[in-house]
Amino acid sequence: MTQRPASRTPLGRRARLALSALVLPLGFGAAGCSGGLTDSPDTTTPTTVEVVMIEGRPLRRRNGRLHRARSRRGHSRLTDRQALRLAPAAREALGSHWRNQGELEHASVVAFHDLARRLALADAPDELLRRSLRAAAQEADHALRCFELAGRYLGESVRPGRLRRPVRLPRSRATELVRLAEEALRDGVLNEGFAAWVATQQLDRARDARVEETLAVIARDEAEHAALSVDVLLWCLAEGGAPVRAAVLAAAESLPERMIACVVPGDLDRAALADHGFFDADPTGAGYAEVLAATLAVVCGDCSDRAA
Repeated sequence: MTQRPASRTPLGRRARLALSALVLPLGFGAAGCSGGLTDSPDTTTPTTVEVVMIEGRPLRRRNGRLHRARSRRGHSRLTDRQALRLAPAAREALGSHWRNQGELEHASVVAFHDLARRLALADAPDELLRRSLRAAAQEADHALRCFELAGRYLGESVRPGRLRRPVRLPRSRATELVRLAEEALRDGVLNEGFAAWVATQQLDRARDARVEETLAVIARDEAEHAALSVDVLLWCLAEGGAPVRAAVLAAAESLPERMIACVVPGDLDRAALADHGFFDADPTGAGYAEVLAATLAVVCGDCSDRAA
């Protein structure tokens, strides 16, 4: 398979700088380094914000809408003394939050397997395939951890639902390169980059040991997945030339001006929820603005002023 040559273009330099902007605030080195945007936030809280961040890489149907499987409650009863100290309403909110996170992470497993398959059909370098499959395994670990946390607060085990990879109609290589590049920009570099940033903030605020352990793993891995998406994007640009670049620049112009991490119920003890990893880590949008600027710099450099 064709191997991507070392980038010596201005685009490559901008991409490396953008990747540093994404990764260094998280405290991870560049060597060590939830997409997809939703148009239907899972909340009844009114909001004027365009989109809600997706934990992990989004799994999309052919029409572009998000796809995931509803988890199921198991038969095992779980008891955790520390969780039982929380008010019932807080436990229910935390259980729903981590259950939702688990479902999104579970869908990400299929999304990364699907990505690896599509990269293989497009004759991508073996390294990108291996990293995509590694990401799928990491997302499976995230899902397990999130479901375990959900069961802890709900008082009974939670199991993932059945989920199949969406059927893809055959595409030409040129068309597939465009789609892969657009998704890498939106669902990977931006969404997973912001997911890593949010998880790091939640980790700094959390006080529960099991939640801290889960968030530390998610923050590290999502940063790695964002870096993978940068490399997929650069490979698509190198392989696809002008048509891919034009499509990516158009996609960059349509990225949301604002994204929120999550919507927290306003009638509960927010400090208690934050102790267990459930809080809005970016209420002002400053964190998202940083990630958006770095994302735009990957492909269009000077158009990063849009994020100001």
